[in-house]
Amino acid sequence: MNMEETSPNQGATAETAPSEEKKRPWGKIAAIVIVLIVIIAAIAAWRLLPTANRAPEITQSTASTEVAEVGQSISFTAQATDADGDPLTYTWDFGDGQTGTGTAASHSYGLSGRFIALLTVADGKGGVDTNDVSLLFLTVNLPASGVAQPADPTPAQCANTCTFAPAVAVLSADRTTTQAGSAVRFNANATWGYVWSWTNTSNYSEGGSFALTIAGDASSFVTSFAYAWADGTANTTGTSRTVGQTSHTFSSTGNFFVKLTAALNTASGPISVSTGYTVRVIAAPPPQQIKNPSIFTRVTFGEPSYVDPAVDYETSGGEVLQNVYETLVWYQEGSESVTTLVPRLALEVPTIANGLLSPDGLNYTFNLRPNVRFHNNAVMTAADVEFSVERALAIHDPDGPSWMIEQILTNYVSVYAVPATSCDNTTTPTVEFCTVQDWVNGEFPSSAAVPAHFRAVLPAEALWPVTTLTTAMGWAVTNTSVEQVDNDTVVFHLTHPYPAFLQIAAYTVMSIVSKAAVMANGGVQWGAHNAWMDRNTAGTGPFKLKAWVPNQIISLERWDQYWRTPAAMKQVNILKINDIATRELMLLAGDADTATINRDHQFDVMNTDGTPRYATLAIVKDKPTFDVLFFGYNQNIRAAGTPDPLQVPTNFFADIHIRKAFSYSFDYNQFIQNVIFGGGEQLRGPIPRGMAGFNSSLPLFSHNAALAQTELQAAMNPTVPGQSYWQTGFSITLYYNAGNTVREQGCLLLKQGLEALAAPGTISVSVRALDWPVYLATLRAKGLPIFFLGWAPDYADPDDYAFPFLHSRGTFPIRVGYSNATVDAWVSAAASELNPVVREQMYKDLQGPVVTQHVPYLWIYQATNFHVQRSWVQGYYFNPMLSEGYYYSYTKA
Repeated sequence: MNMEETSPNQGATAETAPSEEKKRPWGKIAAIVIVLIVIIAAIAAWRLLPTANRAPEITQSTASTEVAEVGQSISFTAQATDADGDPLTYTWDFGDGQTGTGTAASHSYGLSGRFIALLTVADGKGGVDTNDVSLLFLTVNLPASGVAQPADPTPAQCANTCTFAPAVAVLSADRTTTQAGSAVRFNANATWGYVWSWTNTSNYSEGGSFALTIAGDASSFVTSFAYAWADGTANTTGTSRTVGQTSHTFSSTGNFFVKLTAALNTASGPISVSTGYTVRVIAAPPPQQIKNPSIFTRVTFGEPSYVDPAVDYETSGGEVLQNVYETLVWYQEGSESVTTLVPRLALEVPTIANGLLSPDGLNYTFNLRPNVRFHNNAVMTAADVEFSVERALAIHDPDGPSWMIEQILTNYVSVYAVPATSCDNTTTPTVEFCTVQDWVNGEFPSSAAVPAHFRAVLPAEALWPVTTLTTAMGWAVTNTSVEQVDNDTVVFHLTHPYPAFLQIAAYTVMSIVSKAAVMANGGVQWGAHNAWMDRNTAGTGPFKLKAWVPNQIISLERWDQYWRTPAAMKQVNILKINDIATRELMLLAGDADTATINRDHQFDVMNTDGTPRYATLAIVKDKPTFDVLFFGYNQNIRAAGTPDPLQVPTNFFADIHIRKAFSYSFDYNQFIQNVIFGGGEQLRGPIPRGMAGFNSSLPLFSHNAALAQTELQAAMNPTVPGQSYWQTGFSITLYYNAGNTVREQGCLLLKQGLEALAAPGTISVSVRALDWPVYLATLRAKGLPIFFLGWAPDYADPDDYAFPFLHSRGTFPIRVGYSNATVDAWVSAAASELNPVVREQMYKDLQGPVVTQHVPYLWIYQATNFHVQRSWVQGYYFNPMLSEGYYYSYTKA
């Protein structure tokens, strides 16, 4: 039997019968179809259902500049994304009531102020985003023409005291972003204008002067203020007294343009000036953000006299100079020390050890740093260094800083060169001007001390007595003091050893300027300023002068070709704001990164424990500066020069017991605590703490009535034989410069201490103010019986204090009649000592006898610093020789 005959069901199994295999493919297809139908239905249903719209997101909003002038066009750009791909609309609110549209827009502001550019991006479906997390903060200033001082008026235009246009409205607030329902404080009292006053209305030929007057100081200066709030509420109006400081609560959200209008009466009739301020109000607490991260803004009072390092001699100018110019050596960045100097434009600091200082201390060699570029892109060479210093010597402004280098490089040849006529010419009376011999006799210990490099340009020594010291000769002497060895090396030739030369080299008078820039803009003239350099700069520093609008702003711009890494800050703005309340509000709002806050206002920003009153602020304080304050006892009063009849003998203060009695009658602690509000420490002697030569062991005078009485009992009154001043009493007038409340209070304290002694003879002390020019003139005429003055450092060396206070040829001994040959010898020896350890000890030692035995001064206090800034500022450090900040080290984070 074969296989074909087997049963048809023999190969089947229980799971798969032949009939079931035929049905399976159709089942699979049906299942797949059903699944597909379900999926398609779900997709259709999903597409038919409404979906949540996704709002756009702003990725960038920028302005072409953050600081502009009125009328200057500013370009605004924006970028945003939308996840849904919706078309977007871009709307700009420029913060001054004007708007724009598009990813690129431009706008110019019609008035000055501080504005917020708000960007709103919408997708048309309710999706909206704003740049509230990165608002654009804009500062708009008036052009120089809008703040320029007017021409002096005639008596017909102004008979007495008059206000003249232009005037400038200034508005500040304590915040620029806030939550709805929060009060915002505003201040308009920094609004200012020019007020003319005649010196003598009985004699107009004596002339007059303009004073910059602010509303906060003169309540009648502005006749009215009007604030327009732009939120539907009524304007706020009133005088500077009633609404100069005011507040306003914004109840709704928005970008509100607050407009201030000030009305003034001028000699030409009534005028009004306006300014603006944007306040951004949102529903939630506003996000914290750093305003203008690449711009540093400081608000202060005052401004430079000049920005030429050869002639500027004050701290406002010093702040600019130390940031746009550089010296051969400077102080260590980040350090408070002034004793260690480091190379800046030089490669090394000259020392005897490295061979760059001659063993006799007379010749200093500097090797220059290569590839340093001036702001005109010229490369610095030794020719620029020589030119810079010799230029300052040639200008020799008597009110400037050139004396520091004249004393050691030329021995003041400029004082004697034509047109000087101060020589008596007793040697040769027929010679009209000073002779070479006059100069040698006046400034050298002997003719033999005249150095060879001077002799090379002078006539033969035998001719000195009959040779006029001409301008050309003075210039020739000057030009031998600095020698260019080659393109990268320069040597300074001193007339006598003076280790303080390196400290002088760190001062701005020895800043290196571009010879090419100066020569292209007026060059150098003997005894005259360069008008271009007075207002422009030509340095190598990390910043260059961008703009100087007097009474408004000094703007510094980063120098991107700086020889080190360029500064983090792109711009530094120094604003002149004379009203302290305005400065405080600008600091609180972040419109300023730091502000000058006087010690009498320190508790506006600081708690009593010294911590910041606001979390957004940081404070650095109580570090000793080199500024000192003192009374000088005039031991030889010139009665003919006193402002009032002198009621004591002209030699009243020649009695050591009188000087000690006055020193014991002054309440030092009360002065420090209640007059300068803890802003200083009692001064021990002429050399301040922190400077080489400071002697911490010198005893302090204290307020001690018993000791004062003892001294007065020992002081005999020569007009009443046999009786002391304790028995006879005395009357004296103390003078201070008008407007200086610290000195006024110091005089009143001394008056109080003396009169409280209750001596049998009446002690009567009067206190009187003198205008500053009158005060100085009377001081120079030796007509002040006792004078109250301050002293700030020229350079960080003890000789800058020992000589002017203690040497008989110094600034103050001449005026107080103090002269001691032994002390003179000590001061001169210390000044020229080359061993720094020995030199410092000499200065410590020489102060003792003067302070304890001679008592030529009443030493009051050495000031300490008070610096307040936003907490986002990084890189600030205190150094007593800095004029405010060195902005190269600053960042904002």
